[in-house]
Amino acid sequence: MRLPSLSRSWRFSDRVKLKIIRIASGRPPADILRILHYRREFFGEPFTEWVHRVLRGPSEWSIGERELMASFVSHLNQCRFCEGSHAAVVEVTLGPELTRAVLADWRTAPLRPGLRAAFALLEVLTLKPGEVGPELVEAAYDAGVTERGVRDVIHICGIFCTINRVADAVDFAVPDEKGLRGDAYQLLKRGYAIK
Repeated sequence: MRLPSLSRSWRFSDRVKLKIIRIASGRPPADILRILHYRREFFGEPFTEWVHRVLRGPSEWSIGERELMASFVSHLNQCRFCEGSHAAVVEVTLGPELTRAVLADWRTAPLRPGLRAAFALLEVLTLKPGEVGPELVEAAYDAGVTERGVRDVIHICGIFCTINRVADAVDFAVPDEKGLRGDAYQLLKRGYAIK
């Protein structure tokens, strides 16, 4: 359901920023930017600070690996917007072959043991959170993932289980390939914080 208020209810500074994005990119701002700037002090700013810290802050996982996790959770949740947006970043950083392999079947994808354990944890956290137990975390530790690495995986799952539902609830438009690629380069250059 498209919300009409998301098309007109921003602060003046946010309207100017969105207009600049439209002029610079030659296309309307992505729906995610519109929702993050709508009364941003209540959702956009705290949410994007969390996302930026988890996806761009210090981590044992590379930026590409964290983006791959984001795309994977979004794939499991059937959120085409988030899956495509984050897969585009992965394709720039790790290559399209790995993205396709993981989204087709992470169990057979060419992943190092720690990353494979992370995807096992992500799958259960996303699809059957009530079944998460210490054995999944222990398996990650046994594969060389640190406690901080496990926390990052859990945060990524929480972030994308949240925004996937927002994206689908307000019917985010999915950009074409050129738009996804352009957005991917911007995400790599600027990160996620909107302040």
